[in-house]
Amino acid sequence: MKLLMNWALPIALGVMPVAAAAAAVTPAERAAIVASATQAAARELKLDAARLRLMPEQLKRQSDWAFLTAKLQTPAGQRFDYAGTDRHEAAQAGAVSDLCAALLRREGAAWKLVDIAVGPTDVAWEAWATTHEAPAELFR
Repeated sequence: MKLLMNWALPIALGVMPVAAAAAAVTPAERAAIVASATQAAARELKLDAARLRLMPEQLKRQSDWAFLTAKLQTPAGQRFDYAGTDRHEAAQAGAVSDLCAALLRREGAAWKLVDIAVGPTDVAWEAWATTHEAPAELFR
């Protein structure tokens, strides 16, 4: 009966509990998140970070967590070429995308990389909420 009351009252009142919404990202946070993800993507590709630029497509933040999806580009804004990386042959075969997805967590004033997928051809971040105990709302 008590369980029924816990569900019946919110329904009768026309309200249901809602998960916390993603927070707005300030320009300074955006710059710090993108810079951290760019450094991590460059390390993953074994490149100097000056050869890579991430163009954000989606950036969500909730509490101390951030999830970024971005296109890999050259510093001039052109499509990224995997030449000179260990993924060059895979890219030539169409087995690598120009996408980068990164999960970051704020530690003090810095945004630290938790996980990254560079050039995924599937939803590489599908399990990140569970694996890293990150808010599932970030990935919706």
